[in-house]
Amino acid sequence: MLPVDIPDELVWQVLNTAHIGLVLTDPYRRILYVNATFVEETGYTAEEVRGKPCSFLQGPETDPADVAALREALNQAQPVERVILNYRKDGTPLWYRLRIRPLHVEGVLRYFVGVQEDFTLAHAAQVELQRLAYLDSLTGLGNRRAFDLQLAQDTQAVQATRLFVLDLNDFKQVNDARGHAAGDALLAQVGACLNALVQGGGHAYRIGGDEFAVLIPDVGSAAALFEMRLLETLQVLEGGTLRISVGSAGLPSETTDGEAWLRLADRRMYAHKATKAR
Repeated sequence: MLPVDIPDELVWQVLNTAHIGLVLTDPYRRILYVNATFVEETGYTAEEVRGKPCSFLQGPETDPADVAALREALNQAQPVERVILNYRKDGTPLWYRLRIRPLHVEGVLRYFVGVQEDFTLAHAAQVELQRLAYLDSLTGLGNRRAFDLQLAQDTQAVQATRLFVLDLNDFKQVNDARGHAAGDALLAQVGACLNALVQGGGHAYRIGGDEFAVLIPDVGSAAALFEMRLLETLQVLEGGTLRISVGSAGLPSETTDGEAWLRLADRRMYAHKATKAR
């Protein structure tokens, strides 16, 4: 059994050895104590933070929804857990997994105890995983999931946008005659060309095996010029033998429905393909 009377100095020493940030505030959320790990992670000394609200660690990119959730829970003296973006003294971002518990003494709220775990690396890993989930690994373009999401966003925003869908004609012959490595190299070349073409504004995607899509602002003659540049750029691949079928459709000039928008562009692409097959 532990001794009942533990010297206060020993308690503070133990807290300072914890490899996780600890913060003690009064009922008004003014800082009374921070441990050594908090000081190391944030760059602030205990003297600099004492008496300040923990909110001083927040900054321009801190999500207001996270701040509101914390405030609401603390106003009701309820425990709360949240991942929140704070900032170090030098201004660099510091993601914290924050757990706060109210501490009552004889039924009266006296303190809040905060446990702050550095979540920066884990958050970066989560962001990277999310990015990869919307990325086509072969071409570096957005994948079908990313395309569907952007299509839905553009449809909801009802902004003038032109959708292009592209298909590489006779692509199977490349795989059959020269192998899948050659086919993959060609797809990667097409991806690089599309990525370069949309740098001035727009998004490019690989939405199927040899199918691609591009979304660009549909302003003035921009779409027509883009299509001309698109064909000129891609048809020089494979020594000038690569054949591309293209179809396009405008939003909201031709439809305001996302599925209909894609179907219309697809129909025009297949019509274009049919003319080349004759």
